[in-house]
Amino acid sequence: MTPSLSQSHHDYTFADYLVLERDSEIKHEFDAGEILARSGGTARHSALAARMISALGNTCAPGCTVFTSDMRVRVVATGRATYPDVSMVCGPIEYDPEDAARTTITNPVLLVEVLSVTTEKGDRGNKWMHYQRISSLQEYILVSQESRIEIFRRMAADTWEYLEVQEGNVRLASGPTLDLAVLYADLPL
Repeated sequence: MTPSLSQSHHDYTFADYLVLERDSEIKHEFDAGEILARSGGTARHSALAARMISALGNTCAPGCTVFTSDMRVRVVATGRATYPDVSMVCGPIEYDPEDAARTTITNPVLLVEVLSVTTEKGDRGNKWMHYQRISSLQEYILVSQESRIEIFRRMAADTWEYLEVQEGNVRLASGPTLDLAVLYADLPL
């Protein structure tokens, strides 16, 4: 993620952000009144995200919808708005009531971030702290550039189980199965 629109702190509203985003050629995220430009990804990053979308789409339960990074997710409890690399909703899609264009969902059951040098700290830190406040979220998956995924799975009493998978298959709580050999086969450098 690149720095905010300016070096000084602003208190933009979510409505201000939606107007900017509607007219912008690049994507931005929204956090605590700041509008943050998103950085582009590498070929490897893009390929991993595409393979996650394919794997989830091919094995998810009926009634689940998998979204690309074009779908914005808002954490209603905190106001944070992001573009995860992959998101999935099972059942009816809930759109943010402040977004009349219906370009922001609020009820993902699964979020995926493909890690990179520039995003890993935020994906593990600030974003993860916000994502935990999404009541519908069952799993948060971090996809490494090398053959490894990390899964944070919601358990009873809003605690999170941590799983690290480096090979084989893993079945997700929301239904899909991931095959790491297929996910990481012949990726571009």
